[in-house]
Amino acid sequence: MAEKPISKESQARTLRGWMLGLHATHIIDIGGRLGYFAELRRRGGVASAEELATALQLDPWRTEVWCRAACTVGILGCTEDKRFTFAPFMDELLGDESPELLTAHVLASLARDFSAYPQAFRTGATKTFQDHDEDFFFHQSRISALRAPEIVAAARAVRQVEARLAAGGAVMDVGSGSGTVLVRFAEEFPTCQAVGIEPLPYFVAQSRRLIDERGVGERVRVEAISGEQIAFHRQFDLVTMVQVFHELPDQAKRGILRRCHRSLKPGGVLLLVDRCSPETAADLRDRRFTMSILEQWFEVTWGNIVNTRSEILAMLRETGFLVTQDSATLVPTYWTFVAEKQEE
Repeated sequence: MAEKPISKESQARTLRGWMLGLHATHIIDIGGRLGYFAELRRRGGVASAEELATALQLDPWRTEVWCRAACTVGILGCTEDKRFTFAPFMDELLGDESPELLTAHVLASLARDFSAYPQAFRTGATKTFQDHDEDFFFHQSRISALRAPEIVAAARAVRQVEARLAAGGAVMDVGSGSGTVLVRFAEEFPTCQAVGIEPLPYFVAQSRRLIDERGVGERVRVEAISGEQIAFHRQFDLVTMVQVFHELPDQAKRGILRRCHRSLKPGGVLLLVDRCSPETAADLRDRRFTMSILEQWFEVTWGNIVNTRSEILAMLRETGFLVTQDSATLVPTYWTFVAEKQEE
């Protein structure tokens, strides 16, 4: 089928669609925060605005406005007697722990940064990851928890890693956040040891609570240090770094990679999972780079630099690693680098 020609009107519709998407993101975020989706689900998927407001002790008129807006953007449907329902599949897609709902919460939180962009672009001012509030950290940790099974599955797919960990090996997670990756490794490999490296007090406390709740404290711990302070020597069979590399100070990345290299046993593996910045004009149209480009956009005032694939490969080689795998599919939507420490 031939593509429709681009016109001024079609481009205007595209722009209006993007603007509508801004509203839809906030409608989803607010619906999740106020409990509208959960209450509608509790009522079998059908309720009036008044019923929702009464159950949640919210303002009836504003609830009606929210319901209408959610209906207009396609999140809800409406019956002839003005009762609201989920639009097809929205019940499932907007479950309490669904990636779609959690992403809306994170994006709405990130959007608070944008008002400062014009001034920051003029002055070079930064607002780092650490400078965000607990609401942002909370939702960030919930969505990062969804990646934990994917990271363990990716590690299992790497030569010798599964055998080493199953035999009581050790894993270090750099930038371990809320500890979900650490705990997942401990639960899937009942004799392995796991150490997290995490400098942010919020995440250190959260991960230690999770470790206690899951009863894996004898084998899992979190060190409240930065990557620049890693000082292990030949202790780990696997080092993981998930969505962390681009958040490291650019001038510190090689030094931290060297510390990871020194921490690995001979033959150990570094699993680096992150975004890759585009290198060519064609990359700008390649869907594999879409999230990398957008992530650099909403982190542009944080001081973070998303490196290109070539830059990451060069840094790994310069710090003593042999890159054995470089994949855009091993962990969905991310680039994954598998790098081995050679036998010494």
